[in-house]
Amino acid sequence: MNAALSIALQTLRVLRRDKTAVFWMLLVPTVYIYVFGTAFRGGGDPASARAYLAVRNLDSGFLSASLIHYLQSENLQIDSLSVAPEGDPLRLLIIPQQFSDELQAGRRVKLLFRVKTGSDLGAEATAEMAVRKAVYKLLADLTVLELEQTGADEAAMREIAGRDPLIRVRVERAGRHKIVPSGFNHQVPANIVMFTMLIVFIYAGSLFTQERGSGVLRRIRAAPVRFIDLFLGKLLGVMLVGLIQVGLLMLVGRFVFGVYYGSAPAALGIMVFGFVLAVGSMGLCLGYLIGEEEKLIAVSIILAIVLSALSGCWWPLEVTPGWMRTLASLLPSGMAMMAFHRLISYGYGFEAVWGHVLGLAGYSLLFSLLFARFLQRRQP
Repeated sequence: MNAALSIALQTLRVLRRDKTAVFWMLLVPTVYIYVFGTAFRGGGDPASARAYLAVRNLDSGFLSASLIHYLQSENLQIDSLSVAPEGDPLRLLIIPQQFSDELQAGRRVKLLFRVKTGSDLGAEATAEMAVRKAVYKLLADLTVLELEQTGADEAAMREIAGRDPLIRVRVERAGRHKIVPSGFNHQVPANIVMFTMLIVFIYAGSLFTQERGSGVLRRIRAAPVRFIDLFLGKLLGVMLVGLIQVGLLMLVGRFVFGVYYGSAPAALGIMVFGFVLAVGSMGLCLGYLIGEEEKLIAVSIILAIVLSALSGCWWPLEVTPGWMRTLASLLPSGMAMMAFHRLISYGYGFEAVWGHVLGLAGYSLLFSLLFARFLQRRQP
């Protein structure tokens, strides 16, 4: 076992001597997480959706002020315009002149709600619903004042707005809170999966290729080292590289980007271990099958990118076609992404990811046995 540990630590010594390791393992993934996490951090939760709405109030009465007050209580970013806009805003609500006088007189009043062609449909629906709710609240206040035979004035509107509602609605979620992961909650696990594959494929394969070409592997075989020690040492070495990569990015995600990793750390650790073992054994097989280091690096980069794209690292799987979600569920990278999101974004425990863990264990066993067979073929 000491021989296996010495062989594994040799992998870390090679990693430590690589001056570009920190750049590719820490700096580049951190920049990726920041750029794409910031660009796509729009909340996937509909309750937190906010929409821009420009309001042009041509009325000076208290009822238009009440309407704007109710609009401000909705999920809107209100932009009050004192003059007519030069261009066309994304969404514009125009409150006409004599709005308050016409309502007090019991006459119909038309609000003008303009939407720019090509604007976001979700934000448009949010703004339209907010305007409708504000109108219904204002009409409800006027109806109450009419029933109470109280004159509608500014003081009466303030008094009725301050009353406790007769009916309170308490909103609770049916089941667990499941949203489309976005922002840093998506980018941190996505870059963990992508860069772990990229780094492990390159380091595992390149080190194995270099040792074959330089004769180091041949000298290790000639030494009194058992085959099992050689096999476990190589596998443990690449796993340590993968675990270091995952650990670094998880620390960055937690302390730089504030990502919460859920309430099941044991399940998360088991899943990460399975993923790193699967990727490490795949990388060692690549190193055996591809003898030239330049070709190995190119293949490793392409393979990591393709697997990442198909597994939801570049975009949430929830917005992809059904065939892509099915394919991702069969890939080790897709299993890891699904498990990450179930543990981080959806709040599940081990009961929800044991299938993914078994899948990763299957990949680990398959490629570990393949690598053992490849390595055995070259035994003297």
